[in-house]
Amino acid sequence: MKGNQNPLFDTQREKAGAKTYEKYSYQYHWALYRVLDEHKKLNEYAVFVELHEDVVIADSLDNDKARFEFNQVKTNKTSFNTFQLVQNKKNGKSVLGKLVSSGFEKPFSDRIDKLNLVALNKFNLDLKEDKIDLEIIRIEDLSDNQFIELENEIKKELNIDALPTNIQFVIPNLSENNFQNDVIASIAKLISNLFPGSYCNPVEIYRLLIDEVNRKGTVTYDFKNWDELLSKKALTSITVTRVINEFTNLKDEAKIESEFNSICFELGLKSIESKRLRQSFNRYRCQRISNSSTIQMDTTKFITKEIQTNIENGVVSLDVLINNVQQSMPTKIGKQFTNIDDVKSAIICEYIIMD
Repeated sequence: MKGNQNPLFDTQREKAGAKTYEKYSYQYHWALYRVLDEHKKLNEYAVFVELHEDVVIADSLDNDKARFEFNQVKTNKTSFNTFQLVQNKKNGKSVLGKLVSSGFEKPFSDRIDKLNLVALNKFNLDLKEDKIDLEIIRIEDLSDNQFIELENEIKKELNIDALPTNIQFVIPNLSENNFQNDVIASIAKLISNLFPGSYCNPVEIYRLLIDEVNRKGTVTYDFKNWDELLSKKALTSITVTRVINEFTNLKDEAKIESEFNSICFELGLKSIESKRLRQSFNRYRCQRISNSSTIQMDTTKFITKEIQTNIENGVVSLDVLINNVQQSMPTKIGKQFTNIDDVKSAIICEYIIMD
């Protein structure tokens, strides 16, 4: 893809929903709740509300690599059956037809991995296996008759050859009446898993993140440039990381300071050398806790793995350990550092944090 071209650039289906976001409070909270699962896995992501579909999730911040998950979120009071999915039409389109059309014959169609219909009050569909209760119903789970019935209706409605195989019917875990508290609890659990023993303010984190989702969900402009789209319309993994770290007390600062001083002493550094290294150390540490980009995650994984390998191989000198890790560092990771102090500080930071 040329330059910084936005792979999702196309005329949007509708924009009215973005202007009345209060009506879709559950949808906005579900979007945040959904990406918290991605954050737990340390994945890179961007979530867009009211962009071609109710919720669109990208699995990368790189416009060339990003693949997409389209989600239509419904809070109907009754379960979706065949009639409600494909026969009950509004403005000539059924619920399922609307979902399929959001990803049909678009410039980005081949980059959509999942077309999800997310329904709070479940689905009443015939499945191949009786008496099973699935959280996610995939096309292959439908009975032959059920599949044929849905496909025939969609083929007539949209004049297409077949029902897309990436459709999924999803029952959300987010409750209907207590979804704000569910999201806050999910944030607290996420931070507990990522940073055991830390202290955080999940309510403040929730307020900032849901405000970001709400604010960007109201943006109705189209963006040709991918970076502009991310900046103006998306909640990204980088933003979530920054907010979490702002309201989370990680490892005790005094302990980090003490360990850093001990390392400088072991390395035999003079006062000026220690000060210069500390500046690099602080820069890297700040970047590490506020950045969940692919290169940062690769850097952390590589350095910690090499440190562990050296320790297991009997290396007891910190000077030797740092030199070994530095020498084995691949060019892709090494080129982000401007000098030897930056490389050393990154290795020292990962060494202190990993214990």
